[in-house]
Amino acid sequence: MQKGMQVQGEIYPPTPMNVMLSQICMYILFGMIALTFIGESLFKTVDFPLGLKVCNFLKTNFSATMILAFILNTMAQQLVATGAFEIVINDETVFSKLETGRLPTMELLNDLAKTYTDSATS
Repeated sequence: MQKGMQVQGEIYPPTPMNVMLSQICMYILFGMIALTFIGESLFKTVDFPLGLKVCNFLKTNFSATMILAFILNTMAQQLVATGAFEIVINDETVFSKLETGRLPTMELLNDLAKTYTDSATS
């Protein structure tokens, strides 16, 4: 009787510091976008003149605002991306991107699959 190969994927969690920094980037991003679109009416309501200057700056430099928004979004994404990739066979780690710093080659994956299926049929 041949034993089947099972593939299981899990998310490798980023560090708590990276999660916090990513959330800060996103809060700044959403705040900046909100100020650009509704900040003027908001600051007029509470009679805060400095806020109007900030909103006018964001609106007049809209392309720079959007570039900064894309940069903040990219930073937030990179902070939570671990890029972890591990191959574990029978509770033994046979490859880890965290240790080697690279992804496995197709040749290595084929060799591992062949070795595993050969040992499973024996």
